[in-house]
Amino acid sequence: MAFPLIASPGPIAAISTLLQTSLRVEKDQWLSAEELAALQETRLRQMLVEAARTRYYGAALCESGITDPARFELAQIGRLPFLDRQVIALHGLESFLTVDRAGLIDVMTSGSTGTPGHFLRHKLEEADYSARWWRVYSAFGCKAWDSQINVAIVNKPDRAGPITFLRRMGVLPRIERMGSDAAPEDVLRKVRELAPPILTGYAGAIEALAEHVLATGARVPPPRAVFCTAMEVTDRCLELAEEAFQAPAVDVYVTNEFGVIAWSCPARRNVLHVNDDAFVVEVVNPDGTPVPPGTLGELVVTSLGLTSMPLIRYRMGDMAARLPETCECGRGLGLLTRVHGRTAHAIRRPSGALITTPWVTSLFGRAMAHTWVRRFQVREEPGRHLRFLVDVRRPPSEVQRHTLTEIVESSVGADFEVAIEIVDRIPVAPNGKLQFLVPLPRDEQTAA
Repeated sequence: MAFPLIASPGPIAAISTLLQTSLRVEKDQWLSAEELAALQETRLRQMLVEAARTRYYGAALCESGITDPARFELAQIGRLPFLDRQVIALHGLESFLTVDRAGLIDVMTSGSTGTPGHFLRHKLEEADYSARWWRVYSAFGCKAWDSQINVAIVNKPDRAGPITFLRRMGVLPRIERMGSDAAPEDVLRKVRELAPPILTGYAGAIEALAEHVLATGARVPPPRAVFCTAMEVTDRCLELAEEAFQAPAVDVYVTNEFGVIAWSCPARRNVLHVNDDAFVVEVVNPDGTPVPPGTLGELVVTSLGLTSMPLIRYRMGDMAARLPETCECGRGLGLLTRVHGRTAHAIRRPSGALITTPWVTSLFGRAMAHTWVRRFQVREEPGRHLRFLVDVRRPPSEVQRHTLTEIVESSVGADFEVAIEIVDRIPVAPNGKLQFLVPLPRDEQTAA
């Protein structure tokens, strides 16, 4: 939804927008797929009318032959150019703004691909960001006023917006933050002390905490739900979290640029609902052509609500597939597979086929290796070598190690020489995330 942006809205206006938006998104998820498509087209037109006022999009729309954005059709979206961080950096933030920069919120991404992104958002648009989180919480029985522990980044500043204001005023509880690299026993101590209805965090941190709970037999007050974010969320992570905390484990595909894009269906954990009322989500090949439903490709996202700095056909660098079927839960929101990782982090076979984190995780599952493997990282090295770094809970038996080696080699041995190496520790990146797959730099891939 395009908000009438006020240069400097007061807290009352922002809170009012938050409440109105929350009611709207709660209702819109139950629209039919046809009603949502019509809503998408209306909001896309409204957003394009605003975007046409910017230097960048004004020129881009003209070059694409789009003279009347108010009559634009959703099916024509492929006529618009792709956007990425490099394009934004080339043209400068000012070329994308429809309002004065003063008073906008700075939004920074983690730089998991090596290039942090810088975006700007209005306080009223921040209300939309929060409302879509509330949609997810509500679907799993959580309330806006529930306390929560977030295991991700400790020193991440709260962005200005209605939620931050309400927390500072004491109307909503503050979030208890702990680092994703915190010792699991320390996180467990805090969880037992506060008994939060909402437990959120990076998937790797939640998995490590769940393993610690199960290994120690600790008794934990069950939260209403456990929300896993920020990295590839594996089946094992969700299964361990549900077993350890006796609560639903939820995969939330959320980014700093857009907020919550998709989230686990309460009725079908293995698929995600796309927030189609807020975004147009495409899946494309590396050359930008669309892929058929059910086919893995790169996600391209257009926000229907960001008008201060429109983001149109933004290449996410994340891989997933759109699913054609409707959901049994009754929501009209479309379906998406779980995210398979970043295109920049996938390892390519000589045929071009991708090796992704869920696929590698399935090899460890077939070998029953999770009983002794804590975490792993696969590094592609020159000469068609794959080195599997394995951080273990305990030394494997010869049979266990042989079984894993045999399964890995039978799956990738025709394309790569494989080495499995036990290491003391696999560190997370500075952004607190674990990169499961580390391909060769693009120029070295070409040389190889």
